[in-house]
Amino acid sequence: MDTNNIDFKSMMASFMQNAQKMQENLKEAYQDVATKNQSVTVQGKAGGDLAIAHVNLKMEVTKLELSNQLFEEKQEVIAELVMAAVNQGLFLAQNMLKQEMMERTKKMGLPPDLMASLVRG
Repeated sequence: MDTNNIDFKSMMASFMQNAQKMQENLKEAYQDVATKNQSVTVQGKAGGDLAIAHVNLKMEVTKLELSNQLFEEKQEVIAELVMAAVNQGLFLAQNMLKQEMMERTKKMGLPPDLMASLVRG
């Protein structure tokens, strides 16, 4: 194929503009979902509710609940349970965000899992 062909260059320029516009739309949708749902939180729990981490869809830990019983444990156990609760909260928030983005991309006429695959997790 002759890459000097004006039609080919025009087609490639149009393709690149469309790809850039789609990327901007997806980024806006991601930010909109995170902002619109910033009050939505999930709870990651560990140690039979000894440690509970509240995480929003911006992947921020908004609250950490630690049971008094937790402090009867060794420092290493406390650290492990807090990390486990935070990690579970982040995992749940990412999954919720993926679901929201799948709905958004579907409404945009794109494959539903397109943006979800780009969200961490």
